[in-house]
Amino acid sequence: MTRSSMPSRSRRGGTIINILTGVIFFGLLAAGALWVIKTMGDTGRQYTTAMVNTQNKATTLNCQMNFRSVAQCLQTYAIGEESFPDSQEELASFCGSARLLRCPDPCGVDYVYIPGARADMPPTTVLLYEPKPVHEGRCNVLFLDGRIEALTPDALQPLLDATLSRRRR
Repeated sequence: MTRSSMPSRSRRGGTIINILTGVIFFGLLAAGALWVIKTMGDTGRQYTTAMVNTQNKATTLNCQMNFRSVAQCLQTYAIGEESFPDSQEELASFCGSARLLRCPDPCGVDYVYIPGARADMPPTTVLLYEPKPVHEGRCNVLFLDGRIEALTPDALQPLLDATLSRRRR
C-alpha cells in the first residue's frame, strides 16, 4: 500500500491538547510575571518607607547635634562669663551661627532659648526647646544639666511652666 492509498485520519484531538497546553503554560507564565511585579511593588514600597524613616531619623539626629553644639556653647559661655547669655541673639552671636538655633527639618522652626537660668536651679530647668513637635510628634529639649530629650508637647509644658516660674523669682 502506498501512502496515498491509506485512509486519512483526522488529527483534531492533538490540536485541542496543544491549545490547552499553551493556555496553561502562558497562564502560569503570566501568573508568575504578576507575582514578580507585585513582589517588586511591595519591595519598592518597603524601600521607600525605609528611606523616609531613615531620612527622618537623620534629621532628628542632626537636630539633636545642633542641641549638643548649643549646649557646649552655653557651657563655654557660662564658664567665661559666670552666667548664661541674656538673650537668644547674644547666644546666636556667641555660637557663631544662627543655623544652630534652627531645626534642620523642612517643617522645623527656630529653637527657643529661655534666658535667666542660674547654676543653682534644678537640673530639669529648660534652657532651649523646640516649640513645634517636628520629630514624630516630639520636641527636643536641652536641660540645665546638659541632657537632651525628645518630649511630647504635653510632657514639655509642665517643665516650661516650672522653668518660667523659677526664672521670675
